[in-house]
Amino acid sequence: MNRQFSLRYRLRSWWCIKRYQWEARFVVRLAVWLRGVPVVAVTGTNGKTTTVHLIDRLLRAAGYHVGSCTTYGVYHDGIRVAGGDKAGHRGIWRALHCRRLQVIVAEVGRGGMLRYGTGFSQCRVGVVTNVLADHLGLDGVWTVDQMAVAKAEIIRRTDPAGAVVLNADDPRVAAMAQRMVAQPVWFTVEGREREFDRGWFLRDGALWRKDGTGEERLLATTEMPMTHGGHQRYNIANALAALAAVEAMGDRFAVPRTAQCAVLREYERDHRVYPPGRFILARFRGHYVLLLHLKNPDAYRLEAPFIRRVQAALGCRYLLGVATSIGNRLEEYHRAESQELASLCDGVFLRPPVDKYLRGLPSDEMLRRLSVALKPGQLLSTEPLPAEEMLERARQLFGDSFILVYCRTHADPAFNLETFLCEAEVLPLPAAALAGAA
Repeated sequence: MNRQFSLRYRLRSWWCIKRYQWEARFVVRLAVWLRGVPVVAVTGTNGKTTTVHLIDRLLRAAGYHVGSCTTYGVYHDGIRVAGGDKAGHRGIWRALHCRRLQVIVAEVGRGGMLRYGTGFSQCRVGVVTNVLADHLGLDGVWTVDQMAVAKAEIIRRTDPAGAVVLNADDPRVAAMAQRMVAQPVWFTVEGREREFDRGWFLRDGALWRKDGTGEERLLATTEMPMTHGGHQRYNIANALAALAAVEAMGDRFAVPRTAQCAVLREYERDHRVYPPGRFILARFRGHYVLLLHLKNPDAYRLEAPFIRRVQAALGCRYLLGVATSIGNRLEEYHRAESQELASLCDGVFLRPPVDKYLRGLPSDEMLRRLSVALKPGQLLSTEPLPAEEMLERARQLFGDSFILVYCRTHADPAFNLETFLCEAEVLPLPAAALAGAA
């Protein structure tokens, strides 16, 4: 019986993969060509979804009808028309069903590209945000250099008359410029603007644009809510990438500077919709709770300085983490997460993720990997305790001066965002944490 079930499951999986490949490589490509809608394709390890949403908002601010597809669904003119993971060809196919449509902005992930294809023959603009050590060991990709080759598929599919937006701060992304025909548009937050003639950059706490005729200042990062007072440099990079992509669309999709500034001054992600449970400060049962979406070790490193600023501004002596991970990752990946947890937290509540995120890894092995770098006494529990029980245990061990930090809310088996927000009081980030960005 088990063998029959296993064979049936494998045949069904094989048929689904072949069907999606046929759809992505023929049906969706043909539909994109027949509809004549230009595509802006965004890939990278981190920042894809935020960049897609920003490009969508910038184009809509100028009056264009936009369809965007991400891992959180498909949107048409800002209204979600389909939920679930719709990155890649499935989202493009759904967006093509929208009647008034002038441009598609598509998030394109590694898995979809390698298994099924991109869903388009050519894109007008390609964007590569970064290439980091995530999703290694899947689909034949074992190293970061191999991941860069996979991400470069977007560059190979960019219209020679279009443009490719590249991150000048990532050496693997910058190296992609050597093997592309389309014109590059660069962005940097690390002061590399002297290395290119056309692009967007960060200088003295403000966004700047550079082309062959000179430089132009747009606005200060402290005016952008998404950067949390200018401290979250990765969101500054996402904004620069989005601005560069809109500029690369050319005169056909021109967005006035006033509209660009207005969007960046207003754009603040709705924590109930996108992305759910990312950087929410709340008060729950008399204690501070911070909800995050730390999807890989690099995300831990990027968020850690600002998390500590929030902790200091709230006057909390201890920082306690609630952590889980994804099963189909290399052991080195989980070890790196464990090291980041040990460095960031005074105590850690570990738990295996919900079943769909274990992906074949035994829960005991997951807990072993995540606890390998923790110091003696740092591991507080490996049970999936609800928030109120963790707060009570933390109160017994550390008193009242602590903040509880959920590191990966979407995979936590004992956490429900809607239920939590019904009882918790969502707070603004403290002014002291937002002040003083360079």
